[in-house]
Amino acid sequence: MELFTTDLAMKLRNARRARKLSQAALAREAGCTQSAISMMELGRADAISRETLMKLAKILEVDIDLPPITDSPATSLSPVKRLCCPQGECPSNTPFAVAGTVSFWPKHQPAGHNGDFCAYCGEVLLHACPECQAPLNEGGHCARCGSSYVNQPLLTDTTPDAWAASRRQQLAEWRALL
Repeated sequence: MELFTTDLAMKLRNARRARKLSQAALAREAGCTQSAISMMELGRADAISRETLMKLAKILEVDIDLPPITDSPATSLSPVKRLCCPQGECPSNTPFAVAGTVSFWPKHQPAGHNGDFCAYCGEVLLHACPECQAPLNEGGHCARCGSSYVNQPLLTDTTPDAWAASRRQQLAEWRALL
């Protein structure tokens, strides 16, 4: 049985709108990020944890029927096991400047990789959020606590926008050589 459907996402979105709550306001109340709410409303099952989904349903007074958690294989609310390099300078992480800070989109590690070290720079890979230990979701920030998976670079004589643009150019040139 599929737990998270687009119908459920629409039901939650419509309930939020009926209460005249912004995504940011709902996120603050539920203890997650606005981007997690946005992704969830677009139907991304891995955008929020089961616990956050239950909080949202309670806040919005929407009845959802989720089966109890068992020790069975991952449900559709459980993110696919992901690995992430925590180094901002690693070629596996694509930088973007967002709201005056550098944020990263981590690249998936190559198939068949042994899972302990980054295939690009050799750093020990993250298997869970460094702050709350939640499984890593797609993207560069934890859906549960909002923490960044990738360490921020040290910016000295440049702005986040300029650094991210320059780094993306370097990565494009590097990838063109492969």
